[in-house]
Amino acid sequence: MRMRVADYIVDRLYQAGAEHAFLITGGMIMTLTDALLVHGKQQYVCCHHEQAAAMAADAYGRYTNKLGVAYVTAGPAALNTLTGVVGAYVDRSPCIVVAGQSKVSQATVTEPRQFALQGFNTLPIFEQVTKYAVMLDRVDKVKYEVEKCIHIAMSHPVGPVWIECPIDIQAASFDPDDYPGFTPEPSVPDDAVLDALVDQVAEALRSSRRPFLLLGAGVRLAGAVDAARDFATATNIPVLTSRLGMDLLEYDHPLYVGHPGTYGDRPANFTVQNADLMINIGCRLGVGLVGYDYQDFAPHAKKVIVDVDPEELRKPSIVPDIPVLADAACFLERLTRKLAGFKHQNQAWVDQTQSWKRNYPVDLPEYLKEKEGINSYHFMTAFSEKMEEGDLFLLDTGSCFHVHAQAFRMKRGQRHIITGGLSTMGYMPGAIGVAAASAGRDVYCVTGDGSLQMNLQELQTIVHNKFPVKLMVLNNNGYLLIRHSQGNFMEGRLIGESPATGVSFPDLKKIAKAYGISYVKISRLSELSAKLDQVKELTGPVICEIITPSKQLLVPRVASKKLDDGTMVSMPYDDMFPFLPRDEYQKNRVFDKL
Repeated sequence: MRMRVADYIVDRLYQAGAEHAFLITGGMIMTLTDALLVHGKQQYVCCHHEQAAAMAADAYGRYTNKLGVAYVTAGPAALNTLTGVVGAYVDRSPCIVVAGQSKVSQATVTEPRQFALQGFNTLPIFEQVTKYAVMLDRVDKVKYEVEKCIHIAMSHPVGPVWIECPIDIQAASFDPDDYPGFTPEPSVPDDAVLDALVDQVAEALRSSRRPFLLLGAGVRLAGAVDAARDFATATNIPVLTSRLGMDLLEYDHPLYVGHPGTYGDRPANFTVQNADLMINIGCRLGVGLVGYDYQDFAPHAKKVIVDVDPEELRKPSIVPDIPVLADAACFLERLTRKLAGFKHQNQAWVDQTQSWKRNYPVDLPEYLKEKEGINSYHFMTAFSEKMEEGDLFLLDTGSCFHVHAQAFRMKRGQRHIITGGLSTMGYMPGAIGVAAASAGRDVYCVTGDGSLQMNLQELQTIVHNKFPVKLMVLNNNGYLLIRHSQGNFMEGRLIGESPATGVSFPDLKKIAKAYGISYVKISRLSELSAKLDQVKELTGPVICEIITPSKQLLVPRVASKKLDDGTMVSMPYDDMFPFLPRDEYQKNRVFDKL
């Protein structure tokens, strides 16, 4: 059946699982957007900035494990998506951005720095930050390339794909049945190699006295959340989770310990540094997790690293003793079968990890004495206690990123979508993607007074679509993280971190009124519980502003110090600031005792 190329693209993406699309209309995609309108099945959300559309598609893909899609026009619009696309690339989100382009005769003239009206040769840029990028510059390529793009985006490791479609190709008429489609080469796993590696891991676990599991986002991407839980429970192994995997296991699970990292927590970092075996499944072990002194990470542990991406097994940071190139689900299925009936017997080690969890909470009693607003760690713990199993969260970047990861106590079935590797301030539009996919459920977007400004315009997208996004805005009078960094390393000189040094922020109550959004302000500890209940009960969009101390420390953290020659050195991974008394710190170094 003959159709426009644009009609084929929209329908093929819809058939591949993209029930929603996020877009900003434009001249170079007018046929594509018309096809979307004519199609009538793929629901669309119109954003106000292309970065926001890309972020929404990214978060949609992460939340659903289906294909996220954004449609944008050419030139500056395409370039505006770059931050969102890179975020999806770093954190492995299955999504496709379809960008318009000038007609083929103009788009293929790339020698001058610019040729077409508003045009730019964007393809080489996006080739560097996607799994695959292509221009559909001939009708006979369309079916093959679109099918190939879908396959690549959804194949492990998943990730973003970039399609450019010139305006004349969009409008061209063709019959897809006249052209060949894409047939992926069959993947034949080497079962013998994987079985041998699983045997090595099983033997390492049987002989280990102090093992731990580190679970990352790859577990969810492989559909192995239940398998990971069942394996940990059956084998009695303490569990740590990465930030991208923070919702894999609830806080109250008897084997859950915490999140390791430079802004992690003491229980997790003590576990890492005292262990003799790490089994890492689906976590890329980024610098924020392992610290800057790579050799100090898990120094007593044999390291098993399981990842579907071979590049992650060859990084010059944490070198695996047993590198396993495998999908998390496949690996866990085989290891569980191999270890049927096995249960780790060193209960003293398990008890020790749980003792650290009890004795070193992030929310400390002295935070109740705060005079300037509410300590954000105490707020986050109280906020988490009010939330229910299965609730949805979108996490922006800034101090809120660290506070949420450190102090929020997960409940079973909750989803926490975050901007991990790139840590993009202004990730709030991701909440639009989650809201579109979640059929009217509340989405709590945790952000800051600084981060919110970077995509403030998308409040109108939320209002227009009646998305029940509840923005929990931590107001610390600017950029708390940079305030501390400048204060610590620039001899107290500050610039661009608060109204006093050059950057100011609007009255959020007035912003809420302008957009027609419900507004709640929490500035005193005495009103915290009641106002959190109020936020839960309100329907539709909400801005909840939480006043937090402008000089509050973000702790615990792995500390760095500046030497006389200006170089930076990191303190030991488990010797987190504020430093414990030396005798207490030494007492927690149990690697030679258990």
